[in-house]
Amino acid sequence: MANQKVKKIATTPLWKLAIRFMISFGFILAIVFTAAELFKNGNLNAISESFEDGTWVPFVATRVAIIIGYGFVMAFLTKSKAKNIL
Repeated sequence: MANQKVKKIATTPLWKLAIRFMISFGFILAIVFTAAELFKNGNLNAISESFEDGTWVPFVATRVAIIIGYGFVMAFLTKSKAKNIL
């Protein structure tokens, strides 16, 4: 059973694995940053203010770059480990 999962990971294209990691990491990152903003300001009004003045664009662009990088690095490492096991 475990060997079948390893074979499946080893044969899955890198971009498909990366998308899975990106979605998971992005979801967790969004929850963490929303909670941090809530604790820092006591409410979520700062988020609506950042949409009005446009400061959200660099914030989101940085997070998207981090998520994409994380997704591909984790997919590459997972795929490499699966190939080494086989």
